Amino acid sequence: MSARRIFNTLLNLAVIAAFAWAVQRYWGWGRLLAPWQQIPLATLLLALLGMALSYAVRALRIFIAEREIPSSAYWHCLRLIVINSALNLVLPARSGEASFPILLKRWFGIDLARGTGTLLWLRLLDLHVLASIGAACAAAGWQLSTRAAADLVWLAAALAASAPLLLFALHRPLSRALANRNGKMATLVQRALGGIPSQASALLRDLLLTWSSWIVKLAALGWVLSRLGNLSPLAGVLGTIGGDLSTVLPVHAPGGFGTYEAGVLALLAPADAPSGALLAAAVNLHLLLLTISLLSGAMAWLAGLGGRSPTPQARP
Repeated sequence: MSARRIFNTLLNLAVIAAFAWAVQRYWGWGRLLAPWQQIPLATLLLALLGMALSYAVRALRIFIAEREIPSSAYWHCLRLIVINSALNLVLPARSGEASFPILLKRWFGIDLARGTGTLLWLRLLDLHVLASIGAACAAAGWQLSTRAAADLVWLAAALAASAPLLLFALHRPLSRALANRNGKMATLVQRALGGIPSQASALLRDLLLTWSSWIVKLAALGWVLSRLGNLSPLAGVLGTIGGDLSTVLPVHAPGGFGTYEAGVLALLAPADAPSGALLAAAVNLHLLLLTISLLSGAMAWLAGLGGRSPTPQARP
């Protein structure tokens, strides 16, 4: 074994050791694994299946959109998604998002500005789905206390739901305007815009895959939350959306402890269930998600030990 291979292996093992220490330091493995002893096996399997399918569809979305990714490298796209999700949990203030463009550059040779643009586009699509489904659930089973609050919620949901379509419509005019400008900033923004689809067919594809990944995840986790909190499936989905929306906050503690539970409770405030039971259900769901994400992230990282990154090349 070459000295470089030995060094890379030791470095990867050091990263995993630091990761395990950080999990123990911030939360404790015993605390994370506690819900696995309390939740029925069928419920656990449903959560695992929902997360796995969601990861798979998200990886497919990147694999199809980025032509620089080799045709045999879907597995690396899946590893990227899983590692990125785990780092977002471990690192505060969404700083784990930086791993997305960095790994795209390292593994596939995709420009950092382009990778950042792709990341922002994907997150905007995520917000679009959450806002749309959240508004639909609220309209079906949640009445706000005042007309002003209802108007504000619907306005925010409408803006978030329409944002990808507005950005798509502005993509070409912005690209043409930047093409006539000189300067580093204009060049970087133009590269970042490359992460946004320029064709209607590509936009529809991204929307379909994003909706598919979220429907699978929210349906599975919403059912889990409904079983944990003795809620209706609709309320379970709404609470899960509240927890996921909390993860877009620019500042949060590692793992989102406190903010995730607050997001769940905020959208379930009118639910006819004791607040203590709701809080316990939100905590258990959060711990379950953390355990799945962190362990799958560690396994995805370990799966690359001794392996080679794909050679950057465009597909035919």
